[in-house]
Amino acid sequence: MNELNISYTGFLDKQQIDALSILYIVLLSLSVTGSFSVLLVSIVRWRHLRGQVHLLVQLALADLLAAVILLYTSVVNIMKVHPDTNATDCLYRLPLSLTFYFISFLLAIIYAWKSKNAIQGWRERAADDEDEYTWCRRQITAIPMYAFAWLIPLAVYFAYVCTQLIIPAILVPINDRSQDDTSYCNSCILFLHVWEDPCIGSDIYHDTFIRIFLVIAVLTVMFSCTVIYFKVGKWYERYMHDGLFPVEGDGHSRRQFKRVFSTARNIVLVILFCWAPALLLLLLSLLMIWAKVQQKSFYGLYVMQAATVSLQGFLNSMVYAWRRPNFTEAVLGENTPLLRYDRKAFFEESLRR
Repeated sequence: MNELNISYTGFLDKQQIDALSILYIVLLSLSVTGSFSVLLVSIVRWRHLRGQVHLLVQLALADLLAAVILLYTSVVNIMKVHPDTNATDCLYRLPLSLTFYFISFLLAIIYAWKSKNAIQGWRERAADDEDEYTWCRRQITAIPMYAFAWLIPLAVYFAYVCTQLIIPAILVPINDRSQDDTSYCNSCILFLHVWEDPCIGSDIYHDTFIRIFLVIAVLTVMFSCTVIYFKVGKWYERYMHDGLFPVEGDGHSRRQFKRVFSTARNIVLVILFCWAPALLLLLLSLLMIWAKVQQKSFYGLYVMQAATVSLQGFLNSMVYAWRRPNFTEAVLGENTPLLRYDRKAFFEESLRR
């Protein structure tokens, strides 16, 4: 038993794990409230929000499901009613929460892409061609993207579950463990269990898969959206250089452009802010193997990661909903579309050559 206690001295203890769980519970409550409010209002004001309500509802739903699962996991973790059961269920709850976060990542890419089309399309498409872009056609185009954003991550999760069931976890009887052993091995905290995990029955291969998959997902979102913003920026520079923002519409058109563009950009910045500490933690955790650094040395980074990840739903609800004037106007009954504009600016006819 003494050897067992020594092997766990470098890992987070019960007090630190409980503090992380409380932090998750407090901040995830904000995310649940923010995402649920956007989801509820979007459904109630469905007609006023028009076609963009579909994307808003999906973003809010993905963030809400991820936050609720992680919140429930944190509550169970701090209560520790059935420690062994909690350790087993943790194999499925945390990956499921990350799955919905990944869906939110993909929806952020779709939002950026739709914003690009909205910014460029309203000026570059002639009024006579508007019939070609009917509501039905746009919906048919959007359905495969939405299906991809939801079905691919869920398919990966179910594949993970199926392979996990093939390799059942080996749980050590509770009476044969020390207090630190029990707290650490039965705790359900994101990225708590690291490579070379001392817990008996830990699945290194699945844990490694989750870490690699998360890194690839976040980097893919960052790269994809950066490319989109680069193209939109080039488009904007071309129009500014050609003088296609006339004097009488200069203020209106620029405000509309900046508002739409900044919303899509800020959604990605939220992902970067929320998940950069997690990515750093995953990379630095390799030092536990190579440099024999103790996990307790990274406790501050665990706190930062818990705080930022927990706030994603709340920050997203602010970015794509409550801090947007056109969303609040639509909620209050104004007929303002969120991304595209049904009419050209009044000065548009003067641009024909």
